[in-house]
Amino acid sequence: MASPLELDRRTLRLIAIAFVLLALLSVHRLYFADEAETREVLVLQGRTMGTRYSIRIAGDGLDETLRGRIEEETTKRLDEVDRWMSNWNPDAEVSRFNAHLETSPFPVSRETAALVSFSLELAEASGGAFDISVGPLVALWGFGSGARIDGPPSEDEISDRLSHMGRHLLSAEIANAGGDSFLSKSDPETKIDLSAIAKGYGVDHVSAGLTKLGRLDHLIEIGGEVRASGERPGGGAWRVAVEAPIEEGRAIQSVVELVDRSMATSGDYRIFYDEDGKRYSHTLDPRTGRPVEDGPASASVIAASAAEADAWATTLMVLGAEEGLALADTHGVAALLLMRGPSGEIVERKSQAWKF
Repeated sequence: MASPLELDRRTLRLIAIAFVLLALLSVHRLYFADEAETREVLVLQGRTMGTRYSIRIAGDGLDETLRGRIEEETTKRLDEVDRWMSNWNPDAEVSRFNAHLETSPFPVSRETAALVSFSLELAEASGGAFDISVGPLVALWGFGSGARIDGPPSEDEISDRLSHMGRHLLSAEIANAGGDSFLSKSDPETKIDLSAIAKGYGVDHVSAGLTKLGRLDHLIEIGGEVRASGERPGGGAWRVAVEAPIEEGRAIQSVVELVDRSMATSGDYRIFYDEDGKRYSHTLDPRTGRPVEDGPASASVIAASAAEADAWATTLMVLGAEEGLALADTHGVAALLLMRGPSGEIVERKSQAWKF
């Protein structure tokens, strides 16, 4: 008879996943090369979207009055992103759209419709490698919202989820100012998940708020997605470190300088699980319904917006070096892929636009 203290495989796996998620709430975080704080920078930190955010403000007048104004504006804007795009908040537009088991147009904010529209464009350009309808499949493999914990899915389960996925099942109507925007699905069971782009959008939305307050010199990071605006304390570009893709500890792979640009990194080395000696990454290929195998260890993208960088980084993780860099070159995307060599060494692969 088994000891009452003995844990079964299902429980062990649940604990392992929970430990990873709690210990690594800031997934694939890009951390800052300039760690020393000075009186010329105001730092704010907090939690959002299941991870942490960090804001650095440079310039004059960095007092508690300014801190209060920035905290208020940031909280308001992060709450808006949650209200529009969350899969965890049942009252969010995305959650309510997923619960809308009809094909009739569903009213949403202009912001949500615009982000879905961009996502569908990238899905088309990538041949389905980027797919916001992949969420239920991700959960089927044991990750994200509603994740199952009893092992990899069967072929029939994968096929069933794939039948309700794809850009061809979704559409977005973006209204002019003052009008109504809508999302529609031709399959009532299709659901969307914006987690591969929402953190980046959150960075952009908070950055717009700081610009509105007249604070042009700032650096914002949410869970690894970064927006660098203006100059760092003392002048010059903000310096941001790209994390080396190692599972234990942290190390810098390279440092880039950013001015009015955004960067995002996706990787396979933080969220994964082992089942019967095989490793399953949370990065899924929507075209096959399976976790990506032998893909990049990480993909970093620099773009005009953090939302773009966020989505492209995920796309390149799915496509891999050859197909992904070819697509990046076609669209002028600045991308750095870190690949594992035959002996475990890290090999850098860059698109033509990566000049950083």
